[in-house]
Amino acid sequence: MHMNHEYAQEKASHSTRNAVTPMHVCLILDNNSLTDTVVQALDRAGRHRVTVFHDISELTQSTLTPDAILIGLQQFTALRENEPMVYLRLSRRSRIVVVLSSRELLDAAHILAFADAWVFEDINVDRINELLDLGLEGHCLMPKQFLSRLGVDEIRLTLLPRLSEPEFETLRLLGQGLNNRTIANQLDLSEAVIKSMVRSVLSKLHFRNRTEAGVFAARQQGALQSAREGMVPPHIHAAPAHRTGTS
Repeated sequence: MHMNHEYAQEKASHSTRNAVTPMHVCLILDNNSLTDTVVQALDRAGRHRVTVFHDISELTQSTLTPDAILIGLQQFTALRENEPMVYLRLSRRSRIVVVLSSRELLDAAHILAFADAWVFEDINVDRINELLDLGLEGHCLMPKQFLSRLGVDEIRLTLLPRLSEPEFETLRLLGQGLNNRTIANQLDLSEAVIKSMVRSVLSKLHFRNRTEAGVFAARQQGALQSAREGMVPPHIHAAPAHRTGTS
């Protein structure tokens, strides 16, 4: 069953009512804590009608036509992969806004193009009302750090724990500009194994080629080990942001 949170229009000031249009917003997020956070943020605006779904089946069976659907990355991935026709129907009648964490950005890059906008739960979810307004206009507010090389480096640092020890050492040696044969000698592995390791590193950290991986490892050499152990630098908070059209 879904829950409706009806917000009385008298909660909004007269100027707010004139400045913006109330929306019907459906939520289907990846965890209850995030759902509570988003509902509270929407409630502060006092102008939206909110419906909370708990799984994809509730969303697919619903006959509602919301202005916007706020959907978690896992739920959106499942919708795209398992219910493509439902996704198509929903995308034609509602704006789809994906809610994800910044560390998921590189993993999700291939699927985010199918959404109208994105919200980052660890960076700008507190601006959800503003982001919804922009999303309805076909715009996405992208945190500024993701438009820089160092911002993408920061995301990759959070992904280092997914590498095996040999993969991590391979990445570190790529940062020294070594070729596969030299890396194989240093790690006492065959050149064929190192070639496989390099491919795995490129895939897991979303590099386009070994040169890009090597430049990253060289640039971040002082942070690699601590990031590998799960101690990553804090986010560069993004009050400034870049508006990107998604229509």
